[in-house]
Amino acid sequence: MKKILSLLIVCMVIFLPLIHIPAATAEAVNPDTGTEQSLEMLDPITFPVASHSYDYLGTANGLLYFRAPITGNNPRNAKGQLLQQYIVTINAKTNKVQWKLPVYGGFKLGNHAFFDEAGNLYSVIGAGLKQFSNETFVYSVSPKGTIQWQTLYPERISIHNMVNNKLIVYGESMISAVNLKGTIAWTKSFTSKGMQPANFMRGIAANEVLTLKYNTKGQSVSFDVHDWNLKKKSSFPLNATSTVEQALKLNNETYVLNIKISQSTSQLVAVGANGKEKWTKKIDPTTAKVYIADGKLLFANNSGFYVLSGSGEQLLHIPLSPIPVNGITYRLRIDDKYISISPDNGMNLKTALTVLDRKSYKTLYSFACPFDGGEQPDVLFDDFILVNGKFYLIYSNLYQLIPLK
Repeated sequence: MKKILSLLIVCMVIFLPLIHIPAATAEAVNPDTGTEQSLEMLDPITFPVASHSYDYLGTANGLLYFRAPITGNNPRNAKGQLLQQYIVTINAKTNKVQWKLPVYGGFKLGNHAFFDEAGNLYSVIGAGLKQFSNETFVYSVSPKGTIQWQTLYPERISIHNMVNNKLIVYGESMISAVNLKGTIAWTKSFTSKGMQPANFMRGIAANEVLTLKYNTKGQSVSFDVHDWNLKKKSSFPLNATSTVEQALKLNNETYVLNIKISQSTSQLVAVGANGKEKWTKKIDPTTAKVYIADGKLLFANNSGFYVLSGSGEQLLHIPLSPIPVNGITYRLRIDDKYISISPDNGMNLKTALTVLDRKSYKTLYSFACPFDGGEQPDVLFDDFILVNGKFYLIYSNLYQLIPLK
């Protein structure tokens, strides 16, 4: 049975205050026509496994992928590895569970996942073959829900992207390529035998390796750019008391560092290919991550959503409700058509989800927190996502994904 979600939807660029309305209705005014609209809650989809969270990984071949961590008295497989999580897929057309896949290993590694054009998923998990080991598996999952291969690395690693039909992964001080059959094509490392590395990975961009160099006191002293043979191309000196939270390549001439100077001060620093500073821009320290899209810098924080040009000029600012909880920040999801802005956890906010057109940055929708408690206690959603033009709410405590029409 369909229910009308108690949700305030504001179309175009109009923002209205959160209004408590009966739980069975949801109305908004289209500013172009003056007509009222409703947003319907369709029948909930119950996840087939119980978990404390259902983390959205992405979409491929019409399937929505979720990671469901498992805690408690987990069973072991024949290798002695614990059941750590399930990967669950939902068919976007039928709104039904397509398949679930158990994943065994050691420690969990967050939501590291990548999809290729064929819909194969690549992710990482602790191997769990040795006690107190940082060994990590890179693994591939087919669109039909089977593990195709697992490749073992001796350290914790992250996935970068697919380059020349090879999956590029990197660890603390190494970079490696895995071919599509799961064998390691090559590995290069900053670590010399018997010596600790001085350079640590901060990212990969356009066949370049971005690193931070540390002194013997463990302080970062420079941002270094290397080619894939790990030959240094440029170096930019850093203040040892600052923390570089991100290193990005904006274009062929500019790198951007997201630097936290103190608990109350952060800034973006643009560095040229010659290692010289180009510009700086102060930003709110609640900025969790800076994104690059269409040659521009995008980020969201308690001060709002911002778009900067490659020269650091502010092109757009949209106010957002400040998040009153430390550790919860705004997150961007960017696809071919839309930019979605939402907290990384369910919050009672007037800007629970804001959707922009990617090309024009025009505000298409602004959703307030969609619940009116009434006589029942509020049940907060964990995530609010837009996938191929369709909205979904994730409720971990109810083990449900709810499509919205």
